[in-house]
Amino acid sequence: MHNPSMPPRCLGLVAAMAALGALAGAGCGGTVDDRPPKWSFIAATIVEPSCATVSCHSAISQRGGVDLHAREIGYYTLVNGFYVIPSLPDQSAVVSLMNADGARRMPPDVPLPEADIALIETWITGGALNN
Repeated sequence: MHNPSMPPRCLGLVAAMAALGALAGAGCGGTVDDRPPKWSFIAATIVEPSCATVSCHSAISQRGGVDLHAREIGYYTLVNGFYVIPSLPDQSAVVSLMNADGARRMPPDVPLPEADIALIETWITGGALNN
């Protein structure tokens, strides 16, 4: 039986489909977190709005003795209070609390998005610098 070759127009279509499939498999269209893993960014965009609220870790309430209302105070509270172990996110209590279930989870009402937790873990892995 004779197997005719594909017309050039079909070869181009097949090549284009293969390229699209390769891009899709490589994560094309996925999100890349280009936010900086720096304390100044994390404090301003994640910690202060999510954790330093009136009913949680503000200057007024300081639940559990934790005050996160300002960048410098929050940093020293977390690092000197042993909630963050620089370079060791798996041993840092703050990571365990963000990933906990039920009432132990921080913040308790609305959990942080996975991307925010990952950014905090990256910051801790990098030494939890006050930058």
